[in-house]
Amino acid sequence: MRSGILLGFCLSLLHGFVGAQTGLSLPDVLETRIPWDLAILEEAPDYQWINQSDSVWSLTYTGEHYEGRETEVFAYYASPATFGGEYSETGRFPGIVLVHGGGGTAFRIWALEWAKRGYAAIAMDLSGNRPLPSLEQDNPWGSKGTRMDAGGPKQDDVHKFFRLDEPFTEQWQYHSVSNIVRAHSLIRSFTEVNPQKTAITGISWGGYLTNLVAGVDHRFSAAVPVYGCGFLHEGSAWDSQFDSLGLEATQRWVELWDPSSYVSNSTVPMLFINGTNDFAYFVENWQRTANLAKDAKLSMIPELKHSHLHGAEPEEIYSFISQELEDNSEFISSIKVKQKGNKAKYSIKQVNEQQEVYLAYTTDSNRSPEREWKLKALDKVKGKITVPTNAELWYIYWLDDRGNRRSSEGRGW
Repeated sequence: MRSGILLGFCLSLLHGFVGAQTGLSLPDVLETRIPWDLAILEEAPDYQWINQSDSVWSLTYTGEHYEGRETEVFAYYASPATFGGEYSETGRFPGIVLVHGGGGTAFRIWALEWAKRGYAAIAMDLSGNRPLPSLEQDNPWGSKGTRMDAGGPKQDDVHKFFRLDEPFTEQWQYHSVSNIVRAHSLIRSFTEVNPQKTAITGISWGGYLTNLVAGVDHRFSAAVPVYGCGFLHEGSAWDSQFDSLGLEATQRWVELWDPSSYVSNSTVPMLFINGTNDFAYFVENWQRTANLAKDAKLSMIPELKHSHLHGAEPEEIYSFISQELEDNSEFISSIKVKQKGNKAKYSIKQVNEQQEVYLAYTTDSNRSPEREWKLKALDKVKGKITVPTNAELWYIYWLDDRGNRRSSEGRGW
């Protein structure tokens, strides 16, 4: 009996040691259930450059097996060096992993924008496709693509929701999380990238995946999921898919693939961004997801539109990541709110002066995306609020002198 206990104790220590060495770990409840090879994922995958003549380079790298064969993943890569900038071994670039959402692909413009900010950026396709050249797209954020011969599963509802009874290699999330982590391992291996200063941001389904990856890959220094959140089975744009799954399969999907199963395992500082009326990811579930994170900041932006363009646009993403990776103090802030009945007090502490402070609230009990939200300007000096007695949900919303928009934890959610 004692030898068994000792063996278990040693294995536990070994597991902790391996986790500390790799920087990758699954949430405890999933550790024996999802067969990712974390040691392999930590290593840079095989890759080959397709084009290095442009300011944004393109490549493919090795992914998981799908339908009995090895897959390839298309990605764009850009850094200050790819469009003529110089770098030295003592001044390497921070890295950023960019995760597209539903209907998206690897976006060239996204990688280029981050490279112009001084980052080494990789944007991969997670639908088994490769995007058509820029000249064949309708706009810079166009997602026209063509199927790769060795592409992984499509990014459709069948592979997202209805392959639960099939091997993990047939399920979209299994491939997507793996391919994001592989992209991270790849750019960390590039000599111009500082492997100790990397971040991830994703939009919509990419924000959803960012939550999953943050709970697995602990080598990042910051994570910013935009829109995407967990508790999707409790109200989201995918209610009909969960109705089709039924209660038992829905519970299994939640355990395996809902962000609520992953976020509490994240060790990285996270900024959660959403809009008050997002049609896909409801604000109540977004708040609950953020509450699971060990180190979360919030930016609930009134009526933020939902698209790749609008999801990549908030300057808060860069400000937050810059703070965490480059010791920039632009986004440091904290807010305390104390409530008693419909009276509340708040205090904001930050480096920059806040320019505008509001009470954001809704008295509307309609379904989340259909609510009408109101903003009431607050006296920054007094820090006192009278919350309307019929307010269903409310939070403090403020902007600093650089235009960064922050919010407190919501009340009544």
